[in-house]
Amino acid sequence: MPASSRPSLVLALIIPLALSGCVEKSRELNAAQRERLRELVRREPTTPERALGVAFEDKVELVGVDLSADRWRPGSTLTVTWHWKVDRALEEGWNLFTHVTDSAGNNLTNADQDGPIRELYPPGRWKAGDYVLDRQAIALPPGVSASEVKLFVGLWKGNERLGIVRGPNDGDDRAPGATLPTGAPADAPAAPEGKEVDVPRLGGITLDGVLDEPAWQRAANTGVFVNTLTGGQATFTASARVGWDDDNLYVAFEVADDYLKSAFRERDDHLWEADVVEIMADPGGDGRNYFEMQVSPRNVVFDTRYDTRRNPGPIGHADWDSGLRSAVALRGEVDDDDEDQGYTVEIAIPWASFAAGTPPASRPAADEVWRVNFYVMDAREEGQRAAAWSPPRVGDFHVPARFGALRFAGPADAEEASAGAVPAATAPAVAAPTVAAPNPATAATP
Repeated sequence: MPASSRPSLVLALIIPLALSGCVEKSRELNAAQRERLRELVRREPTTPERALGVAFEDKVELVGVDLSADRWRPGSTLTVTWHWKVDRALEEGWNLFTHVTDSAGNNLTNADQDGPIRELYPPGRWKAGDYVLDRQAIALPPGVSASEVKLFVGLWKGNERLGIVRGPNDGDDRAPGATLPTGAPADAPAAPEGKEVDVPRLGGITLDGVLDEPAWQRAANTGVFVNTLTGGQATFTASARVGWDDDNLYVAFEVADDYLKSAFRERDDHLWEADVVEIMADPGGDGRNYFEMQVSPRNVVFDTRYDTRRNPGPIGHADWDSGLRSAVALRGEVDDDDEDQGYTVEIAIPWASFAAGTPPASRPAADEVWRVNFYVMDAREEGQRAAAWSPPRVGDFHVPARFGALRFAGPADAEEASAGAVPAATAPAVAAPTVAAPNPATAATP
């Protein structure tokens, strides 16, 4: 990449920074963070390899982009450097997004938070006169079968995108950055992770956040969740148990957490920015019409549905209501200064909820397999970490090809399935956990 100007040494980079709801208090950039930004934020123009000339209102221009390769093979990482020019400062809260799609517009992955600029110096902090090199290392999922992929970039705040007034626009205020061949054959199969459990039928579940019913001891257990990027050991302990009956899919999460954090109190708040457990379910197993459900330690719910991967954006069909019921038992207190031990979440999802898609899903038959994944987001005092049952191995949870598989055991093999369940992960417990009030169902049951 050409280096056409010397970097500025100041640029007001010593600034209070709130990292997307993942910390309780603002902080200043330290010396190491300022050094990471030194070559990326300048006061003189930069020269991109590919000129784009896209104006976002009268505030920010996407001058061009550099790419580390002309071909992007599935499973490989591409370095992308977006060249930005700041004409007028944006107000606090603006961020960048990057979407990768196939030629039909189906989202394959995103990299909204990838790179030092997005981590340390997002657009809401940019100053008029800045030239910003927004460098990202983006992994294309290994299961991608598209023969070519497209890169899009833009700016967002809440449910709003900054409008494009000049230059290429996909019609949704996303700037097309590049189209790259993948070298993948058109019929290349997806590459599942291989996680699979047999899920027995259960009965006698009481949603109170306490897993003391005998049924939960018979439930399938995922084992300890792993690092979402590497598949190796995660930095905290979490696991899930799964069962079903004629009416519901049951999932229980057990999370060890010494720092309980979630200020969100309203349904469909951005729960993923703090502590939360998450279920993604793809009944058809083809990456189309899949569902996302989250429950926070405060027993607040977020749920949505997608036609295809991250489509529609930015958060799917958020008017979809899962009708799930949930209860949370806390081992500690949320948002206080004392050390905590963790929390447990019990969830019941009516089969009728999955009828919202096209074609509709219904209660699974014996031996039917659904593609499902389980995640935990854990906010720390600085930053956030995550763990998963089946690791997506990219910086995005929306990778249906990497979901695990639930095989719904029928009456004849339910006892055999539960007998082979993985032992539950151990987590600190206290004699009397605090139990949050259950969430009532908001949609009809079967």
